[in-house]
Amino acid sequence: MHDITEKEHGLNSMEGLLEANRFLNSVLDGIKDTIMVVDRDYRIEGVNKSFARKVGKPGHEILGRCCYRLLHHLNKPCVHNHPCPVKDAFKTGKTAEVLHIYLEGPNIAYSRIIAYPILDDRGEVSRVIELERDVTEWKKTGDHLYNIQKLAFLGKLAADLSHEFNNPLAVILGFVDLLLEKTEQGTQGYEILKTIERQAFNCKRIVENLISFAASPDVTKHSTDVNANLERVVSVVVDILRAEKIVIEKNLAADLPRAKGNPGHLRQVFTNLITNAVAAMRGGGLLTISTRHNSPENRVEVLFKDTGHGIKREYRNEIFDPFFTTREVGEGGGLGLSVCYGLVSKNDGEITFESVTEEEDRENKGTTFTVSLPVAP
Repeated sequence: MHDITEKEHGLNSMEGLLEANRFLNSVLDGIKDTIMVVDRDYRIEGVNKSFARKVGKPGHEILGRCCYRLLHHLNKPCVHNHPCPVKDAFKTGKTAEVLHIYLEGPNIAYSRIIAYPILDDRGEVSRVIELERDVTEWKKTGDHLYNIQKLAFLGKLAADLSHEFNNPLAVILGFVDLLLEKTEQGTQGYEILKTIERQAFNCKRIVENLISFAASPDVTKHSTDVNANLERVVSVVVDILRAEKIVIEKNLAADLPRAKGNPGHLRQVFTNLITNAVAAMRGGGLLTISTRHNSPENRVEVLFKDTGHGIKREYRNEIFDPFFTTREVGEGGGLGLSVCYGLVSKNDGEITFESVTEEEDRENKGTTFTVSLPVAP
């Protein structure tokens, strides 16, 4: 009788352990973040379903493999290739955390990786639990808020600068006009004065862009026909495109709803984006302009896709900054995209881009800018 009781107790204990194990596995598998447990030799002892889905292998093909081989295709633990929180957790006995940046074609993805050490009875680290979470959207949102704050500050600076520039420019243009009246056309002096006048007007245009960038949002909201405004802009620049050997292809959606936006502002945005595309395709190329209705988000989207040299990765976080430019001195003041960003934002819109350089993919190089605007009520 005593033996039977002990056997029943053992069975109950085993069932309890199995049940606890099933419960623990269901908890881990229910977590959307990827979880991996490794020993001191960096061999994987356990993973959850999210991890298996990420690496594209079933659990039995993962367990026992070294994490640096499976994840990074290395022959030894990560040293300089990747900052490794698992290695730091083994070394210090403390929780370690890093932000990994992954290049996915033209896009960048961010992952937050935390390594939690597990201590044995002697207080030494026997295993490490690594948890990885995709924080790409969170990072982009944070960057977007930072850019808005930065643009607000730069907008105030632009307003102050434009005021200071306007007065001396008015004096310069006034005296140039007086001198031109007294100078014979066709002479060297006349041509010099006309050059001064042209450059002064260029400065005036930059100041006007600064004022536009710094201006407060309009109180009155407008609605506009995006396709009609695009057609109007294209009719103005079509000769420039032909001269630069650029073919234009239009894919304008029929029955496109009206979008929220000031027509004059949007034409300026479209003109700037086309001008940038032309500058990126010296020697010819293809510019594709498309419109579409994003029904799920109820937005009108305008896409400008060029086959130019693309935007280098190190410049991609700066292209909307005022005065940032990659052009040669005298070819542009670096205000075009910052003005576009400001004008689109005023109408509750967004402007984003994707770019592939020639070094990244010669066959698919180019940049696509997307202007997204709310459908007008």
